[in-house]
Amino acid sequence: LTQLRCGHAGLNAYLARIRAVDSPLCAKCLLPETPAHYLFTCRRYTAARHALRQAVNGPLSLRNTLGNVKARAAVLEYIRATGRF
Repeated sequence: LTQLRCGHAGLNAYLARIRAVDSPLCAKCLLPETPAHYLFTCRRYTAARHALRQAVNGPLSLRNTLGNVKARAAVLEYIRATGRF
């Protein structure tokens, strides 16, 4: 969770910045694969996002999602369900 909060997670936007991958883009959406993209908009994870959306009280944002203690279990379940890490 800390890596997602600070933008240093193993997502293509960060990996491209440290030259571990060639492109910062999401392979599915062709948009920069940032924590916000991964958590809230990537079409690859639409089904997994449903439970996350229900757990967050208010609009989906990094602050409401990653900074919300009550949403922590839902975020961890989303990460597990996506298999991204």
